[in-house]
Amino acid sequence: MREQTDRELVILSRQGDKAAFGYLIERYQALASRIALRMVTVQDVAEDLVQEAMLQAYLSLRDLQNEESFRSWLYGIVLNISKSYLRDQKRRSRFSEALNDDQMEAPGDFNSASNDPQQMAIERELHSIVLSAIEQLPRSYREAARLYYYESLTLHEIAAISGASPGVIKVRLYRARTQLREKLHDAYPEIRPEIASKHRRKIMIKAKVVDVLKSDEKFVALVQDEAQEKILPIWVGPLEGTAIAMGLRAYPVTRPMTFDFIMHLLDALGARLEEVRIEVLKDSMFYGIAKVRIGNEVKELDARPSDVLALAVRTSSPIYVAEEVMQQASKDIAVYESETGKFTPGEGVEGILTEFEKALNEFAKKQFPTTAQPGEENIGLPKD
Repeated sequence: MREQTDRELVILSRQGDKAAFGYLIERYQALASRIALRMVTVQDVAEDLVQEAMLQAYLSLRDLQNEESFRSWLYGIVLNISKSYLRDQKRRSRFSEALNDDQMEAPGDFNSASNDPQQMAIERELHSIVLSAIEQLPRSYREAARLYYYESLTLHEIAAISGASPGVIKVRLYRARTQLREKLHDAYPEIRPEIASKHRRKIMIKAKVVDVLKSDEKFVALVQDEAQEKILPIWVGPLEGTAIAMGLRAYPVTRPMTFDFIMHLLDALGARLEEVRIEVLKDSMFYGIAKVRIGNEVKELDARPSDVLALAVRTSSPIYVAEEVMQQASKDIAVYESETGKFTPGEGVEGILTEFEKALNEFAKKQFPTTAQPGEENIGLPKD
């Protein structure tokens, strides 16, 4: 039986079909609960707010102008109710503090920056300037920026609200950041890319990819700091993991693969990958940057760490990891070895490449059973 669309269920609900509205709630309750929980952080409160949002949605269903946008409309109600709850809590908290303002502050609070009137004024001014700049962005960028940076929603949650894919949301956030930088340069020249880059470099740690491991069809790239004291594991996809392993060993193929093509494309354009950086860890997701130079012009591109690492090992470009990312996600060598056994750099790479070569041989035998003669190289395999 064909599954009914949101539009069909909304129309039935408006006609008094309570079962149809129940199907809508069942379809979106899980994600609505995650959004509310992310906002208020208390499970019982989040569940109550979602129930309130569902009731409000049912009572206001006739106000929905576009039946096909029920999903984003519902999540907007959840967000508004959650924000209203948080505002009420803040007001109650401030009232309680006012009633108890004769209590002694903790010793550590005397010099707190958050209690410094000048610092508070600066923070309010900055907050106002940034919000004003966000409001000047195109509508789709504005929505993505507000939900991601101010409501702390994930890419998938924003995608559910807006109806766009997570990939599209990521592009919108990147373009929103780019436009915000341009708008804020005059007020805050210290955030200019060339200055910000110098600031970031002070807290960046030089590193290198020392191995790629495969376990149960999952791949993890191991990045080690220059001092060889810590290991940063980064989960990557099978294709990217294999590409990184091939780059580490300069594994030759008869035809260029994706990252080889990108490397050749940079050469053809007279461009050079100056460095790659892993700068942010948010919601268990790493964010990378590729710094590319074309003549006197430098561009910084948002990218997945797996992609920039695969490219960096091919071009021998420097790899940097933000100090805070290393602190958050890395492990001391001794701790890592206590969990996984003796660490031998490159051992995982050899196993991946051996398995890759075996798979290519089997593929060639199946696809070209009459042309692959004993002693001849198969398609894609390195020549002697």
